[in-house]
Amino acid sequence: MSQLASKFIRLKTMIGGNREKYGYEDTFGMPREEQAHITRPGRANIRIISELEFAINLSEAENGRYDGVLEEALDYLLSCMQEQGVLTNQACEKAEDILSPMEAAAKEYKLILASHAHIDMNWMWSFDETVAVTLATFRSILNIMDQYPDFCFSQSQAAVYKIVEEYDPDLMEEIKKRIAQRRWEVTAAAWVETDKNMPDGESLLRHIQYTKEYLSQVWGVKNFDIDFSPDTFGHSGNVPEINCFGGVKYYYHCRGNKRKEVLYRYQAPSGNEVLAYREPNWYNGAITPHIGAGLIEISRRSAGLKTGLVIYGVGDHGGGPTRRDVERAMEMMDWKIYPAIKFGTVREYFLEAEAVRDKVPVVKEELNYFAPGCYTTQSRIKRGNRRLEAALLDAESMAALAGKTAGFRFEKDRVEKAWQNVLFTHFHDILTGSCVQESREHAMGLYQTSMACANTQLQNAMRVIGEQIDTSSILVDIDAYNSQSEGAGAGYGIENFTGVPSTERGSGRTRIFHIFNTQTRKRSEVVELTVWDWTGDLRRLQAKDYTGKEICFQLLDKELQTYWDHKYIRVLVDVTVPALGYTTVVLSQKEAESYPVYLQEREQVSSVFDNYVLSNDQITVEIEAGSGRIRSLKGRETQEELIAEGKTAGLNFIETETITSSAWNIGRHLKTIPVDRCVKMERVTQGPLRESIKAVYKTADSTAEVLYILDKHQPSVRMELTIDWHESGNEIIPVLDYKIPVAYHTSEYRYDIPAGTVVRKERNNDVPALRYGMAVRESGDCAVLISDSKYGYRGTDNTLALTLINSSTSPDPYPERGIHKINLWLGISSGDPRATEELAAAYNHSLFYQPSNSHHGTLPMEESLLETDSDSVVISAVMPSADGALLVRGYETAGRRAETVIMLRKKPSSAVQTDLFEQEIPAAAEVDGCAVKVHVEPYSLFQVKIR
Repeated sequence: MSQLASKFIRLKTMIGGNREKYGYEDTFGMPREEQAHITRPGRANIRIISELEFAINLSEAENGRYDGVLEEALDYLLSCMQEQGVLTNQACEKAEDILSPMEAAAKEYKLILASHAHIDMNWMWSFDETVAVTLATFRSILNIMDQYPDFCFSQSQAAVYKIVEEYDPDLMEEIKKRIAQRRWEVTAAAWVETDKNMPDGESLLRHIQYTKEYLSQVWGVKNFDIDFSPDTFGHSGNVPEINCFGGVKYYYHCRGNKRKEVLYRYQAPSGNEVLAYREPNWYNGAITPHIGAGLIEISRRSAGLKTGLVIYGVGDHGGGPTRRDVERAMEMMDWKIYPAIKFGTVREYFLEAEAVRDKVPVVKEELNYFAPGCYTTQSRIKRGNRRLEAALLDAESMAALAGKTAGFRFEKDRVEKAWQNVLFTHFHDILTGSCVQESREHAMGLYQTSMACANTQLQNAMRVIGEQIDTSSILVDIDAYNSQSEGAGAGYGIENFTGVPSTERGSGRTRIFHIFNTQTRKRSEVVELTVWDWTGDLRRLQAKDYTGKEICFQLLDKELQTYWDHKYIRVLVDVTVPALGYTTVVLSQKEAESYPVYLQEREQVSSVFDNYVLSNDQITVEIEAGSGRIRSLKGRETQEELIAEGKTAGLNFIETETITSSAWNIGRHLKTIPVDRCVKMERVTQGPLRESIKAVYKTADSTAEVLYILDKHQPSVRMELTIDWHESGNEIIPVLDYKIPVAYHTSEYRYDIPAGTVVRKERNNDVPALRYGMAVRESGDCAVLISDSKYGYRGTDNTLALTLINSSTSPDPYPERGIHKINLWLGISSGDPRATEELAAAYNHSLFYQPSNSHHGTLPMEESLLETDSDSVVISAVMPSADGALLVRGYETAGRRAETVIMLRKKPSSAVQTDLFEQEIPAAAEVDGCAVKVHVEPYSLFQVKIR
């Protein structure tokens, strides 16, 4: 074989115009020869050289079976070159005849040519350009289809089909005809080619659900079994579980697998799997004479499957296959000593690959990591996504509660449109932040419109419930003539995608509040209420629960505050709210017991600048007086220190290397500077329900304000960060993170990922997590860091860090300048994955409230729709179905077969487990009185439909 290779190389280098490759080359765009104006060899020369290249590999695979005819053909061609200086067409034909004994073996191999157009959503441009690119590309495809009747085309992303529907209905009708002819293959199992690490598991399920519903109902598409994700920046370990739950069987990707196999079974921890193909070349490529050269090696890496897949077409900015690609393919179809070539589809390849499914290797790990900078860059997009996912899930849960208790009508179409807007931003160059300012601005607009929908649904659901709660037993002192409170607070407290409008509906000195919990477990928490235009005596304020029992409260404001033309005060109340339900709190003015006398009682001595200590029934936190950083974190029961001795937890300004930094990457750390220049520090609140300390820092040209808040019942200190960031990259790229040095040895860290959790070994680079990172230990309390808007954690060297800001300069030179609002929670966890998941969920799904008034109704003042109980199952969504049933979805976290009990307010008539599309599946769901018992397989998703 070495002699054959030597002769082949000698022959190639003797042919004028030939260019040798010295490594893998992309075929994206115009060939290098054309760019350099090099006249390439003639067609006959290209044909025989390409046939020989394939034939040599084929003979090697057949243990040298055809070495003899290969050597004869090579010797003949070399002699022609020596005698004539060229290879004539006749000489090439003669050599092909010599190789004819190989033709049958060559044609046992096959190449399916599946064209596509990789259309990036708003990557380096605005949405109107994305529309233009989509429509122009598809028109070109249809033109090629008209000229070449065997040509096929594959296109993913439901969003591009939505663009066609909205902007060019005539084009839509033409495409639908080609879909019906099976020449236009729809490879969409997601709204866009989405990131797979940062969208919540519920979001990834909505990608599948809304894509199937839209494309089947509007476009008549029938098959949704392919997840075509060529450019996605890594793949969470639960991608197979999520895809299988949505009926997706095949997975095509390019990035994220450092293994050698091309065809494999990608298996989730649950054991569910998809048949996956890792692109061994590139998804944006051309049809060239080299497409068959690597087929033998690809076959070896595909369990001997002799069918290869060639994905081709100009991409990123659209374009798709060119006429040159089609013409070259048609010419190569006539080559005799070459694989059989045909225009085909991605699905056609996977159906053939099923023949070797049992022979391909099984991959049971995350296909990460690529582009860790993308877990942080463009913070505004990250925050918008996290808050919108939470808001839409809360709206669905509240609609379920209101529908079953008060007959509320769920605006399914509006909420679905809001979801689609959010799903659009999950494109792998938008949510990842590897985009330009125009793309960010479009994403923020989508978030605003979707939040308007989510808030409206949530508020209307609470309003409808509140209107039917019987509060007539509460006596109120309405003085309409002197009250301007009703209608106050419109739009208050919802900036930065947080909060829900809570417009005042009461008046007088007695105010009624209904407090709602969208989670499926009972919650005891401190809730902040805003009371508008209250004319009473704040010294005589009292809080009671719905039974009339006094409850603990704390005033945050000692005097009236101003919001536009209204006055308000903020009051903290200690409440317990039933699971997926509500309770009622009443604020009023109590009778005076005595007339107060005021004396000067403050100590007339100088202040002592000791460390600040925040403490409740769960934890104790000590903050250094000088640096404003946390030096101690202990559980109240164990008194075990979680912060490493002599170290502190806090912000760090990091100088990173410019050359290795971009939106896609966090550069090499050059210098880490603790943010400890605390220019102001003060106690803000101190009371039975909340203690808080504010620290203000200067770092470089920026300022950071950290408000440490410790509420009753909470095992974590909340840190409300307001960062006025003025940094931009130049000689170094500035990065800001929050870091916790833990007091115990650990080399493993637990993170939540879509539809589950994962334990990863320490790694000196950022890794993705949805809401929390936890430094794992064998026993005892663990340190956990939870976020409301960040995704890039780093666990290494007994520290847990979260990157907050990455001031990359490419592609957006100024992605992070401005004011950032970030909430973090640093606390303790037992290490149990379910408990930690639910803690993080509670922090990202706050309790809501709506003001009310005194009236008759049919509902009690406290109620619960359903509550779940399980040691290891987490509920991820509760929503109304289109036919009036209740859908409950969740996943198992501990890797064992589990039972979750769903307890309802009324006895259900039936309960069945279903797939994502509400089709019943053979899995247990038993009705036992007012409870539904659901059996869940290890690490699996489940959905139960309850009537």
